[in-house]
Amino acid sequence: MTNNEDEALNRLRDTPLSWPELQTIILSPNVEDLAKLARSEEQENTYRTGRANIKNEWESIYDYLLCTKFSFDWVVESTGVCVENNIQRQKRSKPTFQEHLNEQQQREKEGTCTIQLNLCINDFPYYFAPGIQHWVLWKLGGGVTPDEIAQAKLDILKDSQLQETMNDRASECLEGNDTEDQIVNDHEVFLHWINPPHLKSLPGIDHVHILFHGAG
Repeated sequence: MTNNEDEALNRLRDTPLSWPELQTIILSPNVEDLAKLARSEEQENTYRTGRANIKNEWESIYDYLLCTKFSFDWVVESTGVCVENNIQRQKRSKPTFQEHLNEQQQREKEGTCTIQLNLCINDFPYYFAPGIQHWVLWKLGGGVTPDEIAQAKLDILKDSQLQETMNDRASECLEGNDTEDQIVNDHEVFLHWINPPHLKSLPGIDHVHILFHGAG
């Protein structure tokens, strides 16, 4: 068990985090406060089981992400490990994550680096009060930019209109004279953070966490 996993077990929550609590944690100038974000025991068990299944099925978590978040092709290869007289086989991305990084580095030199973005609901969210949506914006090809975060928030807002999951404050922003810039920076509607290096479970692919204060 890693140190991060030990710490996660030590900070399991019995009650969900409210929006005011999340504002205090995420807007704090002390990045160490992000460690206060936690799952319930049930969520943590689901997370650990999910990670174990991914590691069993895929060569690495990066292979899983490249294929499920960025639609990379995949192949099945032998691991060379025999279990109960059967050779284990795992999926890996094509190209591999390292091959992709090498290709991107070459493209950076040529000035032809490509960017891929994927905005989706977090597969393993923290323990939040009802109505709080936990999204993740994944990016290949550099770090996530403020403009990309802003656009992701607008996309979430449009989705909430379609799904009718918008809270009163978000509705007031849209019905009033608030600009898009004011809406995406309204901390009663959105919060976001990027984990510092020591809290990142997947440091190889840049991603930002976005919370939307929906109806609940």
